[in-house]
Amino acid sequence: MNKKNLADLVIRQSEFKGEIGVAKADITPPDGIYSRSWGSAKHDAAEGIHRPLYVTSVFIRGGDPKLELYLVCFDLGWWYDNAHEMEIRERILKQSGIRNDQLITHMGHTHSGPITNLQNLHRQGGDLIPPYRDKIVEGAVKVILESKAAVQPAVASWASGRCDLARNRDLVLDSETFLCSVNPDGPSDDTVLVGRVTDANGKIIATMVNYACHPVSLGGGNKMISPDYYGAMREVVERDTGGAPCFFLHGASGDMTPLRSYESDTAIADQNGRQLGYAALSTLTGMLPPEQEIAFDRIEDSGARLGRWSLRPKPASTALKITRSETALPYVNLPTEAELLEQLKNCTDRPLKERIERRLMVRRDVGEGKSRTVSTTLVQMGDAFLVGAPAEPYSAYQKEIRARFPGHAVMVLNIVNGNVGYLAPADTYQKPGLYQIKISLFQPGCMEQVIDDTTKSMKKLEDANG
Repeated sequence: MNKKNLADLVIRQSEFKGEIGVAKADITPPDGIYSRSWGSAKHDAAEGIHRPLYVTSVFIRGGDPKLELYLVCFDLGWWYDNAHEMEIRERILKQSGIRNDQLITHMGHTHSGPITNLQNLHRQGGDLIPPYRDKIVEGAVKVILESKAAVQPAVASWASGRCDLARNRDLVLDSETFLCSVNPDGPSDDTVLVGRVTDANGKIIATMVNYACHPVSLGGGNKMISPDYYGAMREVVERDTGGAPCFFLHGASGDMTPLRSYESDTAIADQNGRQLGYAALSTLTGMLPPEQEIAFDRIEDSGARLGRWSLRPKPASTALKITRSETALPYVNLPTEAELLEQLKNCTDRPLKERIERRLMVRRDVGEGKSRTVSTTLVQMGDAFLVGAPAEPYSAYQKEIRARFPGHAVMVLNIVNGNVGYLAPADTYQKPGLYQIKISLFQPGCMEQVIDDTTKSMKKLEDANG
């Protein structure tokens, strides 16, 4: 038997030490705003508020005082096209005074929020969209400025736990029946990555919960504005951490759904959220103190021979770096704008008409090119990475990236700085009836190419730190 090297018997957590500030603002829309996200919905305008919606900001500064970043998270669904994201983004930049390369935007991806696309102005509640967009911008600017004003020395620490809320949602019943539904036999990812931010006295000033599960507890039968499950998740975590803001970081959930999905009762969203919240608290409770690791210390004879482990100091890294990994992705054969307009002219079915309208919006956004360059945002914070995809990748995306960097906590976020739609594994294209494949813009192999390019860029960041 090989003898263990006692120096290797160390357990540590990924950490970053720098200056961090957090802020939170209410961006709940008015009751009655246009909120039809589901083709099966029988309503256009929201009827009530289940839970408030928020925008949050984390200001981050590391060892280089010239580099300052803002992670701004919205309790909203998605950007409808590039112009939608850029219009909101440019207003935020102008009013806050920060640079474009400092701003990282992220969507919580609720499917029970307001619709913010100006193409819906003519529908019931659509008149409330323009003033609500103003509220989104005002809220984002407010938290950006307040998070920087609240900056203080802090340590961010990360640990992984488990939560089986998320289930595979690619269900194939037969050669002609492909469903967005819980697939009991499909692979899933139960990883919940929890971040804890503590001040100089060890007090928790913020938490982060990174989890991959589509916020679709509520479906077309729900008429209320809701953040879906992560509203109750935050309530549970914040209640146990003295009210410190909890940031939900939505992971690569292209094929992940809650076990209880598409329900009408908001109690189901709360149930799902509590499940994730308690899993996050379990992980948080088991974390080591900031800037410490635990290592094998000594043998203690006590009938049985006991191995004693002890805490010891471990200074956290102050490294903070940002880069972007760019990948040119070829499109599948897309219908032309003229073809979609013809389909729209002859369509009388409301849900189908809305799908065609969305495809038309995408077609106009794409233009006549054959490919699109996708820019993945990469941030190194000490021993941890943040990987922000401007898309909705499958969970295999985050599992593979994390597997390539086993010594680091890797936060994987979708819908970061835009959204180009689904990125699915190449073998998933053998099931062409799946919803995600039917609406994906990109050819098989694109997700794998993004993974390769992303990890190459991450490796360069890692190597630069020695």
